[in-house]
Amino acid sequence: MQTCSALKQDSHESLCEELLRERAAVLSRAGFAVEDALEKVIKIDRHLEEKMNELRTRRNNASGRKNLPDQVSIYEEINAIIDQYNTACQKAEIQYYYFIVTREALGLRRHETVRQ
Repeated sequence: MQTCSALKQDSHESLCEELLRERAAVLSRAGFAVEDALEKVIKIDRHLEEKMNELRTRRNNASGRKNLPDQVSIYEEINAIIDQYNTACQKAEIQYYYFIVTREALGLRRHETVRQ
């Protein structure tokens, strides 16, 4: 039979383990949020690059003739994608900030590897 102090010790260790698991889960969620936000930025950047290449191709193919409605619509598409990109970058910055704040709250002070 365990003594009272042994039961308290087991209970304390169990509680500490649960707190460590919770800390790891919180940090993991914050890290995944940053990853997701950065992946979205990269995806939008690729889409923007595709549209820019499409615009260059259209310009080269239409060297003598002006396709003004087509050019206007592709410019509008590019501007919309740029707006999406800027919004995604802002969200990624916020998620990164939350991640750093979470690390700080958990006692992790060195963030050099995170920045890389």
